[in-house]
Order: sequence, then structure tokens, then C-alpha cells
Amino acid sequence: MSRAQLAGVVALISAALSATAQAQTPPPPFATTKVTDNVYIFRYGGHQSMFIVTPEGVIATDPISQRRPAQPYIDAIKAVTPAPIRYVIYSHSHFDHIAGGKPFKDLGATFVAHKNAKARIDALKSPDVVSPRPVVDDVQNITLGGTTLELNYVGKNHSDNTLVMRLRRRRSSSTVDWIPSRASSSAAWPTPTCPTSRRA
Repeated sequence: MSRAQLAGVVALISAALSATAQAQTPPPPFATTKVTDNVYIFRYGGHQSMFIVTPEGVIATDPISQRRPAQPYIDAIKAVTPAPIRYVIYSHSHFDHIAGGKPFKDLGATFVAHKNAKARIDALKSPDVVSPRPVVDDVQNITLGGTTLELNYVGKNHSDNTLVMRLRRRRSSSTVDWIPSRASSSAAWPTPTCPTSRRA
């Protein structure tokens, strides 16, 4: 084998090893993505949460869980805006999405959830979960800085307290762990994987 051929083989092996190393590099543990004007998705491993920036403050959803500390989520919000976090919305009562919210409470956030979620949270008395107040029955709007987030309860699915969060003016909605009961008759609703945010 000539020197030129040997150099070519070495170059190919080096490129293959480099590509393999890049493929084995794990993705960053968290990332922030802009979905539409002033609406962002924060991903932490296999979980994600939505936050909405307004001139008067931030509306955030799901503080993640006790296994995924809240501080990276708070830092991601602060990297986008200096506005205070005013609200935290629980998508539903499962602890893998809502535990670990105390740092948000310490910043002055108000926690909101469906009334069934509050009943479950209060009954379990977990120190890792902030009890919500106020609560949602069927529909409730959270308005902040000229932005209205519509919280809708549409019945049992993954839980008996899952909320669909909708920003009508931005034609965006978000829901978590959704299980459609009648896929053929619910074409107007998303059929997301766990969890999701979509634009209508």
C-alpha cells in the first residue's frame, strides 16, 4: 500500500471515529425553544414545560419534578426575560410534572390547577408539591400583561384533572400526557405524545 493510500485509509478511520463519538455524545440535559411570539418550551430530559412572557411577568407551567431541579427552568426563564414569574400552572396532579415547585413559590408565584388536582395534592401532603390556589372548575382565564391563557378541563383522560392550556390570540395550545378517548371524533384536538405543545 502506498503512502497516499495509507493516508487515505487513516483519514477515513479518523472520520468514522469522529462521527461515532459525535453520535454517542448525549444531548444537553435542558434546552429552551421559542414556539411563537413570547411563548417558549423548556425541555429537561424527557419532560417539557411551557412559559409565556408578558410585560407584567411570566406564566409558567409544570415545574418539572423533584428528580429534575427547578433551578435550571428558572434560569432558562431569566435568560429570556427579567420579568418576575407570576403564575405556575399545573397541567395535572402527577408528581413527575409538578413536584419541586418551592423555588417558584419563593419567587412569589401563584400556583393554579384543576380542583381535583388540588384535592389529590392536599390529601397526599407532599412537601415537594406546592398546593395550588386558585383552582379551575371547567374553564378559567389567567390574564397577565395583555395576554390571556385559557385553562380548560375537558374530562377524564390521563388523569381526572388534566388541563388544556390555550392561547387563542397566538393560535397555540399545550397539553401534557394526553390520551384521546375518541380519536375519530376529536380531529380538532391534538393527539400528542407526552408532553406537547402545538400551534393550531
